[in-house]
Amino acid sequence: MDQKDCYKIRIEDLNLYFATNHVLKGINLDIRKNSITALIGPSGCGKSTLLRCINRMNDVIDEVRIVGRIFLGHEDIYADDTDVTHLRKRVGMVFQRPVAFPLSIYENVASAPRVHGVSHKETLDNIVTSSLTKVGLWDEVADKLHKSALNLSLGQQQQLCVARVIASEPEVILLDEPCSALDPISTMKIEELMRQLAENYTVVIVTHSMQQAARASDCTVFMLSGEIIESGPTGEMFTSPRDSRTENYITGRFR
Repeated sequence: MDQKDCYKIRIEDLNLYFATNHVLKGINLDIRKNSITALIGPSGCGKSTLLRCINRMNDVIDEVRIVGRIFLGHEDIYADDTDVTHLRKRVGMVFQRPVAFPLSIYENVASAPRVHGVSHKETLDNIVTSSLTKVGLWDEVADKLHKSALNLSLGQQQQLCVARVIASEPEVILLDEPCSALDPISTMKIEELMRQLAENYTVVIVTHSMQQAARASDCTVFMLSGEIIESGPTGEMFTSPRDSRTENYITGRFR
């Protein structure tokens, strides 16, 4: 097998500018299939901006200019003929705070396949059941499917948001600090869910928690001032980082 086929995402010489501000600088990164990759680094280092490049969410921001290439499989997602709506079906995203729609639990999950043309009730029923089961929420909500999703706890709402992403049958799931608003028990559930998801999806997470990165990820990427300082297997990064800046950040001595 070609070495490149081991990777789901390949980022080549990526630079991003907000007006005259050079935010991402020469990013080169390969992300393995069916793995969890954590992006770490101080606030403002470019983690979330990089994450949003992978499903082109930065496109909606005024005065953004992006130079470089990102491959999803063998496809350059910044090619002129890219269908961005289809891309966002392939690359789903879960945000920092749960964004449950003010609809029923059922409609929250069914809304995603409906957008992509699924209307048959039995098909939608199966998608909703399967998606909620995969995120470990089915048993808790099976008898409440037509009640408001806003009645769920924050942790359950975040699981619901993951289920909504899964309902679109993505290949990649992006998680932007998905546990920052959650209590420790809910955080543990999301981390367990991430591990299960990595069996079928490629997962990329932004986190400020060193403990979470160490516990939950296979690979870790340390960013600073818009650049990748170091990346590699999580165990190696946390026990024997190659760069002193990485060590200082991981151990809390970062200045």
